[in-house]
Amino acid sequence: MPTTLAFSVGKKYLSRFALPVLVFFASPALAQATSAQATSPPDNLSFLQLQIHRGEAEHAARSLETILNQIEAINHRYHPDLVVPLTLIGDAAMVQGEPEKALQHFSRARHIARVSHGLFDQRQIAILYREADALRQVGKLEDTKNREEQAYEVARKAFPGNDPRLLPALDRLATFYLSTYNYLPARSIYNRALSLHESNKTDLTPQAVPVLLGIALSHRLERFPPIYMRNSDDNRLEGPTPGLTNSDLDALHLNFNSFPAGERALQRVVEIRRNEKPTDPLAIRKAILGLADWHMMFGRANTANTLYGHVYEEMIATDQDPSSLFGSPRMIYLPRPQNPKAPPANQRDSQTTGHVKVQFTVSPTGRIRKLRTVDSEPRKLMDFRVRRSMRLAVFRPKLEAGIATAAVGETYTYEFPYYPRIGDLSPLETQSSDDDPAPADVNPDTHPDPIETTKMEATEDV
Repeated sequence: MPTTLAFSVGKKYLSRFALPVLVFFASPALAQATSAQATSPPDNLSFLQLQIHRGEAEHAARSLETILNQIEAINHRYHPDLVVPLTLIGDAAMVQGEPEKALQHFSRARHIARVSHGLFDQRQIAILYREADALRQVGKLEDTKNREEQAYEVARKAFPGNDPRLLPALDRLATFYLSTYNYLPARSIYNRALSLHESNKTDLTPQAVPVLLGIALSHRLERFPPIYMRNSDDNRLEGPTPGLTNSDLDALHLNFNSFPAGERALQRVVEIRRNEKPTDPLAIRKAILGLADWHMMFGRANTANTLYGHVYEEMIATDQDPSSLFGSPRMIYLPRPQNPKAPPANQRDSQTTGHVKVQFTVSPTGRIRKLRTVDSEPRKLMDFRVRRSMRLAVFRPKLEAGIATAAVGETYTYEFPYYPRIGDLSPLETQSSDDDPAPADVNPDTHPDPIETTKMEATEDV
């Protein structure tokens, strides 16, 4: 992997782990070491971790290898002081874009931690999460699930009852389930987190907002999948089956898609934002827009437009330009069309990008009318599928003087990757009629990318 790309991946990876490993694993022996040749002081390890975070992973890894060799020479291969250096070497490998190498070090670090501190010692949680991230990068989703669930089980045993320290583990596991389209277990875990907030009287504080948004998103994903689903038997979004058997999933099948449950969660977010001290007008606006988008997606355009109008008037009252949000329609949902089927490997040219440009009218109810294709390349390869997905799209409508109005002549360009056949930059044209069956040379993806678990609050600059 090129250095620039590796560092880009590494920065995203390290942003999830703000130096927690030293907090969990700096053992007394390491802290009180008297021989610099035997072990390195924790301050030096902290410096090396910061060095990795700055992108100087290769130099840090060499220093850490020296520290490992010193500890093993004085002690043995399973000494607990090896856990931190091994974990940091794994971090360095992740920054360098080598997840397979990182997994070797993370696995050994976790094994030593379990041998030294017990099977359910909380100090291994940070390593398990690192393993999960590395496994996901190499495409081992089932193993990723196992590590995520194992980390949760360790946390559950370490923080029993209503201990609020369990909340980060609940949020992490629920987020993983959502990203693999397991919205039912995600909802169950989020409900457990909300119950924990209620027990600790934090359910009406900003700390509960991620949980409430997760509950709403689980209902949204059930009704609005991220890709176009041809029928109820389409299983392309089926992620790894949750392996938990504890009471957290007891009510898994008792609470199916419920509009009121998602609505209540988003209403509570609005209430929390309004009661925050000091008041944050931007956070309040995002919360209201998230609730309004929810109503629009579920076909309650009148309620949605009332909320949009409220935000519009608030912006006018505070001398802000509402056209930044409502000057033109904004897409809030589009099920991703299925990509074209690639030719056999010996017949395909280099991957390139195609596009379909469509024109339409967005009605005040957020749905589109008068849809037509105005341009496509390659011609008709994806026209049918893009138009079919566009008919399910939902928009935040254009507002004029605070009133939702139709927007005529709107356009949208959908880009997609495809492989031309060697010597033919114009693949066979597919059927273009909206009533025809799916094109013969286009098939479903074998498995789409993991779902991006975006939150329900509005994300654009407001």
